[in-house]
Amino acid sequence: MAYFRSFFGGGVESEEENGAEMVEKFVERVETCTALEDRRDALRALRSMVKKYRLAVGTMGMNVFMEILDKERSNPELLTLTLETLVAVLSSDDENTDEDELGERLAEVMLKKQVFLPSILSILETFDFASRRCSIQLLTSLLRHRGPEVQNGVMNQPMGVSRLVDIIHDNREVVRNEAVLMLCELSRNNSQIQQLLAYDNAFVLLFGIVESEPLDSIVIEDCLFVILNLLRKNTMNQQLFRENGLINRIAGVLHTFLYGIDEESPDTNEWPKQRTANLIFLLQIIRSLVSPDNVAANTHAAQKAMHQCKMLHELCRVLLSELGVSVEVLTETVIVVAEIIRGNYTNQEYFASTSLITQENTARPSLLVLLISMTAEKQPFKLRCAVFYCFLSYLHENEFGKTKLIDTLLPSSQTDGSLTTGGLVCQAISSSEPVQAWFGSVALLHCIIDVDHLREQLLRVQLTVTVGEAPVSLLVHVSNLLTSMGNRRVQMRAGYLMLLCAWLLNCPKAVSQFTANQENLHYLTTQIVDECGEGTESEQQVLKGLMAFLLLVCLQGTSESNAKKSLEQLIERRISKDTITAAVEGVSRTEQFVRAAQKPQPLAKTPNELFIDYHFIKLFKANEVSLIKQLSPSGEYNGTTSDAIIMSFKDLIKRQDEEISVLKQDAKRSNSELEKLRKQIEENKSEQEIEQLRAQLAQNLDVNQRAQEMQYQIQELQRVNQQWQAEADRYKQWAQQWQSYQIAQLPNAYDVVLQQLQQQVTSLEQQMAYGYEAYEQQSQTLFQKESETSSWKKRAEEAEAKLQQEMAQRSQPQQLENGYGHASGSNVNGEVGDSKVELQKLKAEQEDLFVLLADQESKIRQYRKRLRETGQQVTDDEDE
Repeated sequence: MAYFRSFFGGGVESEEENGAEMVEKFVERVETCTALEDRRDALRALRSMVKKYRLAVGTMGMNVFMEILDKERSNPELLTLTLETLVAVLSSDDENTDEDELGERLAEVMLKKQVFLPSILSILETFDFASRRCSIQLLTSLLRHRGPEVQNGVMNQPMGVSRLVDIIHDNREVVRNEAVLMLCELSRNNSQIQQLLAYDNAFVLLFGIVESEPLDSIVIEDCLFVILNLLRKNTMNQQLFRENGLINRIAGVLHTFLYGIDEESPDTNEWPKQRTANLIFLLQIIRSLVSPDNVAANTHAAQKAMHQCKMLHELCRVLLSELGVSVEVLTETVIVVAEIIRGNYTNQEYFASTSLITQENTARPSLLVLLISMTAEKQPFKLRCAVFYCFLSYLHENEFGKTKLIDTLLPSSQTDGSLTTGGLVCQAISSSEPVQAWFGSVALLHCIIDVDHLREQLLRVQLTVTVGEAPVSLLVHVSNLLTSMGNRRVQMRAGYLMLLCAWLLNCPKAVSQFTANQENLHYLTTQIVDECGEGTESEQQVLKGLMAFLLLVCLQGTSESNAKKSLEQLIERRISKDTITAAVEGVSRTEQFVRAAQKPQPLAKTPNELFIDYHFIKLFKANEVSLIKQLSPSGEYNGTTSDAIIMSFKDLIKRQDEEISVLKQDAKRSNSELEKLRKQIEENKSEQEIEQLRAQLAQNLDVNQRAQEMQYQIQELQRVNQQWQAEADRYKQWAQQWQSYQIAQLPNAYDVVLQQLQQQVTSLEQQMAYGYEAYEQQSQTLFQKESETSSWKKRAEEAEAKLQQEMAQRSQPQQLENGYGHASGSNVNGEVGDSKVELQKLKAEQEDLFVLLADQESKIRQYRKRLRETGQQVTDDEDE
């Protein structure tokens, strides 16, 4: 009946109502039944119905589930079924759990029950495998839906975090791995939880799992993810990690990942993807200890510890040896090395002292290797950015390293044509590739930031641009490159402008050389007011701001009063002071400025996103106000202050957040509409299918009904037939008995019967002979009739031919000819018709004779058979 009700019922709504009724019945059975088997079966039924009736099971059965968790802890089977049901209630069919609103609401309902979290933590202490595993999975699902609430609830429970960490001691790998996944969610974005986990010795336990698992195990990735959550932006945990000597331990794990467990026979094959992912997570953990965002004391102490445990040595071997690692691993390794040596002179000098043995068996310093990779166009962009960041980290707060690089460019350092760091930087500046020129300009910019005497040293650098011509200074060369581009190649112009701004700042000699060439000033003043140029509006705004900043630097660095006055007049006449001020202030409001001000490491995903350098932004903001004050006679500047800039950024972020929230709402609305449309389409399709199935079912019912009626009739006819057959057999038996009785009354019964049969045979033979004679006569008559018919046909054809000839020859009236033709034709046709009728009669008589002869022959055969049965000899030539 349920099958037919699904077709003839009330549709989807009635099905949902029936499902809710079934859920309610099962919940009531769990509540009221006293037999353990009945409650267990009801829970199993609820668990199987979760996927289809998730909301009904979650809401109607919540109180029952809480009661079982609180009062039925001694029954592992009921506990396991309840926990599995709750896990299924919180799980969605979609992989994206962030948009599972139903799961979030049900998780909120669960957490509001006061007995829920204490019951779950108590169940975790049981040693039953199924109960413990399901409770961990339930806690993981809750953390994914309502993370902060669960974290606060766990901290409010006595020894809550410690009880969760103790699960890692479980010897069963399935339970232990589920616990690690739960810690991945528990350790997110909560510094208090992270510190409690660290104090409960979570680092040591997780490293123990990492060291016991194979190198390509996904469990290692989960453990390293937990460690990364505990260390990232957590000063206390970083200090605890370092004080417990775990940096040495992580160095050993790194060595194992790079060279394998068996060092004598290292694995030279291609690494599995999971091993690569594990190594990247390990490198990110190392980065979290030496990140520039950390407290300076922690970063410096971690850098020192990594140098002492030879971790830096291992990472440099990865960069300068042929281990065959992937590009992703190599890129991450370069970034890790950059942050280990950043601001640490000892590590910087160690890195500069390392070298690569080339195929010519010569040692190439690591700095040259970095610059060669940075200037190679075929290298991946991410790797080039990482190498660029590593080179900048080497120069960061390293005055000795900067001086050495500048010295390689001075005329006093004569070389034999070999590669030098300064030569590669200048080569990059002169390159036609925008990214390479930008890298070279920013690298040289970092050499002179915060080191004023190197600015004057750089003025001594001479370059031979064209063979056979006199060398020009590097400043003139960079200025010529800038002016030759006009309003094209915005990225290269941004690099050159940043270099010139940093070079001319606090260097009057450089300013005098730059302003001596009137083309430079003409270029700057015309490009600031030029509205036609390549690049986006934001990029054009940055370039105009950099040009205005460079003009203000020139104005500040001009010591002679007449020259300074003429430069002010030039600015006022061609541009105006307000335009200069607006251009400089507009740089801080651009997208490129905001993106570059986030981190020292370039965050560009594409080459076009490289536009402004992080350290140049610091230089720009430090001198912006003092430079703009030159334009006001009173020396007052009422322009944009730092607070106003911060407020503008806040407004920008607020607007972007509002736009993001609106877009998210639109996306959710569109997704819900799509889901509704999909459901409607599915419902329409299902309704059409149901209608078709109903029609088919009605037809099948009619056919089945007719078939049943026919079957009843057949059965009735078979029964009547059987009765008739029984009656016929009985009458036949009676006839045989009567015949045998009559034969038995005669004196010579068999002789009499034999004589009768012989007489019948002879009579039948005579009849057959007569029939054969009649058949022969009939055949002759038929042959005669056919011959007559053929002769009449010939005569009719001849008459018709003659008639046509006469009609063609004669010219008499048509009526006479037509009358004669009809008369003759009708006579012939009448005779032919009579002959056909007689022929048909003869054929019919012949067929009747055939039938009679066949009957006679069958009777003769029966009589002969009966004669043989009596024992008489039958001698006939036609016998079979």
